[in-house]
Amino acid sequence: MSKKITTKFILKTAMSLAIALVFQIGLKGIGQPLVGPLVNFVLIITVYLVGSLSGIIVGLLTPLIAFFFGIVPFFPIVPFIMIGNSLYVFFFNFFKERLNPSKEILAIVFSSIIKYLFLTISIRYLVGFFVELPSKIIIAFSLPQLYTALIGGFLAFIVKKFLPKNIIFRP
Repeated sequence: MSKKITTKFILKTAMSLAIALVFQIGLKGIGQPLVGPLVNFVLIITVYLVGSLSGIIVGLLTPLIAFFFGIVPFFPIVPFIMIGNSLYVFFFNFFKERLNPSKEILAIVFSSIIKYLFLTISIRYLVGFFVELPSKIIIAFSLPQLYTALIGGFLAFIVKKFLPKNIIFRP
């Protein structure tokens, strides 16, 4: 299933990344309770507007850039955040395409749970096994991940309802 990467796709992906970075960098002093849902919102709205590949690209780049800006303090957790974001986008799209549109909200719930479980287990047991992490990092990558994914996904679901139908772009 090969899709053609067009200039339009690259531009829309870059715009989604820019919006996510504005939230991450511009609101970095506010912290996870606001920035987390906003970044997750961008990931899901990107799936709606551009597609899952675009959402995955944004999900891979945001944690890396956040590390370089000092938002994510420990590099060993960056790859796990990247994978968690990718799982969130992939499974959202997977469930969204298989569920009746009236039950699309379940795609957000299922993908949020998958992201939460992956990050909680990987940060606590995999990274924590090799590197001693401060308890605030372990806490931040547990239940708050479920809340931020759910809130961001629900926000994207609501915003999508108000967007014009012709704004959706799929390469």
